[in-house]
Amino acid sequence: MIDGPVLLAEALAAEVEIESIYVEPEALNHESVWAARAAQIRVKEVTRGALRKVLEVAAPQDMVAVAKQRQSSATDLIAQAVATKRPLLVLVELADPGNVGTLIRVAEAAGCVGVILTERTVDLYNPKTVRATAGAVFRVAVAESVDAAQFLADCAAAGLDTCATVVGSGLFPEEAPLAQAGALLLGSEAHGLDAGLVQRCSMSVSIPMEGQVESLNAAVAGSVFLFEAARQRRVGGVHSAVAE
Repeated sequence: MIDGPVLLAEALAAEVEIESIYVEPEALNHESVWAARAAQIRVKEVTRGALRKVLEVAAPQDMVAVAKQRQSSATDLIAQAVATKRPLLVLVELADPGNVGTLIRVAEAAGCVGVILTERTVDLYNPKTVRATAGAVFRVAVAESVDAAQFLADCAAAGLDTCATVVGSGLFPEEAPLAQAGALLLGSEAHGLDAGLVQRCSMSVSIPMEGQVESLNAAVAGSVFLFEAARQRRVGGVHSAVAE
């Protein structure tokens, strides 16, 4: 479901296939509704307060659209990462829809070719996830329900380097050749990455922290790594970064 006029406008701009829009009386004259009508999308009026009963988000808005889900495959995204030399963000068993949605948005901003959601990661089309992407979900290729071990095997077969994010024992981001990492793996908020997955990755990285902080929010940590990788790509790699 697409909740609210801002996300609806993003979906229309991205040419998402929208099946229908349900609108409460106050929003019938909103420009997004008129744009949908102009695109021959069915608009149905519902009673005031009806959408609050079906949307599992705080402060639901007065219009919601039902759209066809886009599907991407992990195999295709690996091939694109190899061809474009742009990384994949791999979210392993993340449970918080806000974190997943934010990281999809960050992945777009940092130049990722796509996002992989492994098995037991929150649903991409959870309304809270969609809202947290701020529209990026309509533009970023995402593969869902991917087996993490098989994904790493497929990356190895394709010659794609993989990077595990860990607490404390990895290279610092500015020291690691993140520009060469074809896939960056980020583990669950509660437990991080399984040790077996970490061992199968080409390298591991950690964020150096001071004080008594042991770890960061998953979306914050992922942002640090992705933008450091983007910076290294711009300046020509880790050695150029160290020389600055």
